[in-house]
Amino acid sequence: MKKCIWVIAFAVLSLSSLPASAQTVTTVTFTGPASTGLSSGLLSGVLYRPADYSTRTNIRAVVMMHGCAGIWSNRVVGATNSNGTPNLQNNIEKWGLKLASEGYVALAVDSFTRRRPSGVPESDWQNQCSGTTYAGSVDPYTTRVQDARAAFAYLDGDSRIDSTRIGLLGWSQGAQSVMVESALTYRDINSARSGSDVTPFRISVVFYPGCGSDLGFGSPSSSYWRPNHDFRMNLAELDPLRANCETRASTAINTYGASSGSGRQVLRITYADANHGFDGESQTWPSSSSCATGASADVCAMNAADINSWIFFRDRM
Repeated sequence: MKKCIWVIAFAVLSLSSLPASAQTVTTVTFTGPASTGLSSGLLSGVLYRPADYSTRTNIRAVVMMHGCAGIWSNRVVGATNSNGTPNLQNNIEKWGLKLASEGYVALAVDSFTRRRPSGVPESDWQNQCSGTTYAGSVDPYTTRVQDARAAFAYLDGDSRIDSTRIGLLGWSQGAQSVMVESALTYRDINSARSGSDVTPFRISVVFYPGCGSDLGFGSPSSSYWRPNHDFRMNLAELDPLRANCETRASTAINTYGASSGSGRQVLRITYADANHGFDGESQTWPSSSSCATGASADVCAMNAADINSWIFFRDRM
């Protein structure tokens, strides 16, 4: 049964100013998880809808979880493009527009903005990466996992969206949240989740997460993490976070049978000579998964990972 979810506030931009690929790009607020420091109990985000949204039903959707620098370009909250649309981090914006152009609804969740403590500069709060003043202030393993569920509930309240076909996409810190939400078991015990604890998402794709002991599911060397649905992991060879993720993915495949055809496939791809953050090299969707002469390893990794991750979503949703 569909839940009744209210959009508390949104801004619909002029159709004439939007890219042809998306009928609307809107800023929205929706009910967030309780007791997680949200202003007025609301989360915010940016919603991408396809051009034919109003005439369709059974639309597929994807929730997008940002990295430790937030969703906004250059960490400027409310930044806009020249056409008036929200200007988000390169990786998030290109994926939102691509998904909308392919007929999906995409929701980029903003886990930071509405949790900023009074007196903290916005630009500082938006940078919660390792080594910064507010690093990890919004917990990716608990609070941000609840944010993903809140986003699901919001999309589930849209009668045009098929709630059995909602995917989950995340980068870096947001990818860690995706790994927790997608898991078959709890973080602290190797016991299958049941009832409302089972993830409602159909499929997940992540880019360069951290997979150390803070993730839970045992240490990387004794990991019991495995997904409850098909899961694609895009890793960078030169990323210091890579090794733990490869270990966890290999353990899931070898120990728990998370292989092709299981419905819980783990597809792990490591891109040669690429660095953490490679998916942010461009805000434009790649025209080919191949590598142009002279292109950097990061651009080559981005092109291949974007196109093949899109195919992974398309074929399994």
